[in-house]
Amino acid sequence: MIKNNNIDWNKDMVNKLKHFPIVLHSNQWMKGTGPHYHPGLEFHMTHEGTGTMVVGKQIVLQSPRSVLVFRGMVPHQMISRSSYKRSVVSINFGDEDTGMLPSLHQLIEFAWIPNEVCLNFSLTPKQFLRMEEMVKELRHELMTRGTGWEQVALAQVLQMSVFLQRMLVEPEQVTALSSQTSGRKSDLVQQCSDFVCGNLGEDLSLKTVARRFAVSEAYLTRSFTKEMGISFYQYVLLQRVAEGKRLLREAPDVSISEIAYIIGFPSSSHFSRHFKLLTEETPSVYRQKILEP
Repeated sequence: MIKNNNIDWNKDMVNKLKHFPIVLHSNQWMKGTGPHYHPGLEFHMTHEGTGTMVVGKQIVLQSPRSVLVFRGMVPHQMISRSSYKRSVVSINFGDEDTGMLPSLHQLIEFAWIPNEVCLNFSLTPKQFLRMEEMVKELRHELMTRGTGWEQVALAQVLQMSVFLQRMLVEPEQVTALSSQTSGRKSDLVQQCSDFVCGNLGEDLSLKTVARRFAVSEAYLTRSFTKEMGISFYQYVLLQRVAEGKRLLREAPDVSISEIAYIIGFPSSSHFSRHFKLLTEETPSVYRQKILEP
């Protein structure tokens, strides 16, 4: 679902995990993310709002009390038509050369998390409240850094892991979403999404894409909205803006006007308007902030 040449290696996350193998972003309001990947594991909790998480070739609708567990090296992207509130715990104990907590390495075991399959948990209000409490306790340790905070943070992450692992014996609460479980009904959406990501500079109107895949515009719209949770038009805009962000960051010699045309916007003003709607800042401000020493 996510094209390799459009995926960002999350350097910021890599640097944070090098300092300490547990990183928490709690109670964040987000408007979705671009496609990215990073080392380690991710526990992704949705507190408020809705969206669609794309993990590899899997499409997972997210709503309050949803928890996703997957490996960070699988490319992933959150797509949301409006802001949603999330907490994300990122963990990486894969590098034994760090020398961190060597005596506890034998207890750090996440083999229950599949390599290429995303686990989707639907928690009860009571269960989600417990997860929120654990996140709150973890945030306190990571922020205050009192005596023994590293051991306490590790213990809390392992507690979260076991808490979710025990739910695997309750099949009604968790779904393992492999490419096979996506089923044939997702084939059209997968092919359409791949085409969009690989041809952002081309005509991606609903009419043109529906004709290419030999389906009616109405059918493509229904299929896409059902699988992704957003309209085809919104998906195209999100992917174009995500690619625009990458080019603004990685191609400083390319003008904003050129980037706009490269990713399929008719003008730089059109690009700027949609960029600001989705990121709350203009392309020029974003580039200036990124390139500042």
